[in-house]
Amino acid sequence: MNSIYKNPYKTKYKLEIINKINRDGITYGKLENPPFFVGSERVVADQIIINGEEAEFLSGNKSYFKIDEDTKNVEVEIGWKNRLLLMQENLGNALVRHFLVTNTNIEIINYKVENSSSYIDVSAKDFKFMTAKNIESLANYAVFSNLAIENFDDHISIERLADIPYEGPALTRTGEIGMILISSVEKLNSVIRLTITSGENAYKLARNSLNILDNMKMYLNSDSINSVFSDVKKLRSNISSSRSLNKDFERDKEKEKNEKSSNLSEDFKIKSNDQKDSSPMEVKDSKDKNQEIGFENKNKVTNNEEATEDKESKSESTKEKYDSKLFHEKYRLEAFKDLNKFNKSNKEQSSSENDKEENKSKSQNKNVEKYDAKFFHD
Repeated sequence: MNSIYKNPYKTKYKLEIINKINRDGITYGKLENPPFFVGSERVVADQIIINGEEAEFLSGNKSYFKIDEDTKNVEVEIGWKNRLLLMQENLGNALVRHFLVTNTNIEIINYKVENSSSYIDVSAKDFKFMTAKNIESLANYAVFSNLAIENFDDHISIERLADIPYEGPALTRTGEIGMILISSVEKLNSVIRLTITSGENAYKLARNSLNILDNMKMYLNSDSINSVFSDVKKLRSNISSSRSLNKDFERDKEKEKNEKSSNLSEDFKIKSNDQKDSSPMEVKDSKDKNQEIGFENKNKVTNNEEATEDKESKSESTKEKYDSKLFHEKYRLEAFKDLNKFNKSNKEQSSSENDKEENKSKSQNKNVEKYDAKFFHD
C-alpha cells in the first residue's frame, strides 16, 4: 500500500525539512514523505498551504517548495473540501473506465479529472445511448456495493472487482461517492467525450434536474414528473400546428394580395388599350369642339363688354342732359328772385325814377337771360 496516502482524510501536518537548495537567492525545502498530491497531466493537484501561505514549488521539480532560509520544520495544511471532491471524481472516473474496457471494445484515448467533473475520451464512430446507460448502471452497482479500496503507487485495488490505473489520494470504500452520472456524450473532432459527474457534484446535478422537472410539472399542470415529457410533446405539437396555421394564413393573404395586384394591372392595361384604340378623328373632333366652345365664350364676353359700355355711355349722356336743364332752370329762378328784391327796394323812390330804373333793369335782365342761356347751353 502507498504509504504517502495511508490516511487521505487527514489535512494538517507538522513535518521536518530533510533538504534545502538555493535558486536565484530563494531557498527551497523538501519533505521526506509529503502527504499532499502535487497533480499530474490527468489529475489536478491538492490545495496546499505551507506555513500559512500557498505553496510555491520549484520549477521543474515539485518535490521542493519555497521556505525561509532558517526554517527546519513546516506546517502543512491540505484543503479538505477540494480533496474530497477530487477523490470522489477520481474514483467515479476510474470505475467508468473499468467497465468501458471490460464490457465494450471501445479504446480509451485520454481522461482528465478535476474537482467539479471529469471526462473520458474514447475512439469510436458512435456511442449509443443504451451503452452509456448500461455503463452508468454497472458503475453505480459497484458504488452501492460499498467495496473496500486499497491505494498503491500507480493503481487502486477494489475488493472483488479489479485493479484500476489510478493517481492521487483515494477513498477507502466505493460507497463514499454516493452516485455516478454520465452527464453528457458529445463528439469532439475524431473522439467521443463522456462527461462524468460523481459524488457531491452528481447529487447537486440530480437535485437541480429534479427541481427543473418539478417546475415544469407545475407549469404544464402535469399529473406527475413521469408525464412531463408527454405533456411537453403535446405542447410542441400544438405549437407546430399553430405555426402551420399561421403560415397558411400568411400564404393565403399573400396570394390574395397578388391576385388584387394582378387584377389592377389588368384593368390598367385595358384602359390603356382603350385609349390607344380611340381614332385620331375623334380626338380632332373633340379638339374642334373645345375650340368652338372657346370662341363662343369669347364672343359672349365681347358682347357683354360692348353692352356694358353702351349702357354707361347712355347713362352719361342722360346725366348730362338732366344736369343742363336742372342748372338752367335753377339759375333762372335765382335771377328772378334777385330781380324781385331789387324792385321792392326801389318802390319808395319817385315814379319817374322808378320808370327809368324799371326800364333799365328790364333791359339788363334780358341781356342776362340771353347770356346765361348761351352759357349753359355751351
